[in-house]
Amino acid sequence: MSVRFWLGLIVSSALALPALADAPAKAIPAQAPAAPLAVSCDFVEISATKGKAAGPSIDPKLGPVEKKLKKAPFSPQWNEFKLLAQATKKLEKKKTEPIALKQGAATATLVETVDKSKVRITVTIDNAKGKQVVNQTTLLDAGDYVIHTQVLPPNDDGHLLAVTCK
Repeated sequence: MSVRFWLGLIVSSALALPALADAPAKAIPAQAPAAPLAVSCDFVEISATKGKAAGPSIDPKLGPVEKKLKKAPFSPQWNEFKLLAQATKKLEKKKTEPIALKQGAATATLVETVDKSKVRITVTIDNAKGKQVVNQTTLLDAGDYVIHTQVLPPNDDGHLLAVTCK
């Protein structure tokens, strides 16, 4: 092959490269925005009193938290536990959700998830007069309960809010 052939091939290739460079790049499909982080949490409102019964009297509907209620600090202080209300809420990260209670009001905020099996949540509880009595951030294992407690005067009865998340 002659030098002219190779020279012509090189020149035509060089002229074609800028044309290829100006061609629009293949469009990369846009990814759908990630769904906001959310978890489902159950809230169980409980009334606790010091009754005259010899042993603990626990509402059968409180089965999932019964073990915790039979231990300190709950069992020495109270021995009768009754379900007041129950609610399930879907919590999105950094979004405060109101929780309906029979006595007072509450809110819950998902702060973050940790290791895919734990959640950090903030729970606030206001008494019937609107005064904040609980403001607690807790790291909670999935399926476990944390119980927020408020002692009510004059009889030192208890107002409890048990929380679990999945």
